[in-house]
Amino acid sequence: MTQNLMGATSALPQVLVSQQLAATETTQYTCPAASAAKIARAVLTNTSGSAVTVSVSMVKSGGTAGAANRVIAPYTLIAGDSIIVDELQGNFLGPGDFVSTLAGTASAVTLVMSGVVFA
Repeated sequence: MTQNLMGATSALPQVLVSQQLAATETTQYTCPAASAAKIARAVLTNTSGSAVTVSVSMVKSGGTAGAANRVIAPYTLIAGDSIIVDELQGNFLGPGDFVSTLAGTASAVTLVMSGVVFA
């Protein structure tokens, strides 16, 4: 892949992630090889009846998700509420870079993240 996005032959807008979070550090999206991705929007929604803490990391290829690369560390999302994750929006991911999450309660929070993949 060229490091120049102007050399990309395709730009496909898509839903990158749409799933509930686990109670362990979990990779939600990894940018494919020979590609780049721009995150357009990310929303966290607490679908449970209780407050849940969530953490989100944006990690360079080869790195390990955790406190050193958190963009949200931990945030308490009240029952039935949603937040737009401004800390992810507009960021680019290179090949192998990834977004990881951690929730205080499994299957209580949904992440929906959309963007454009350039290849």
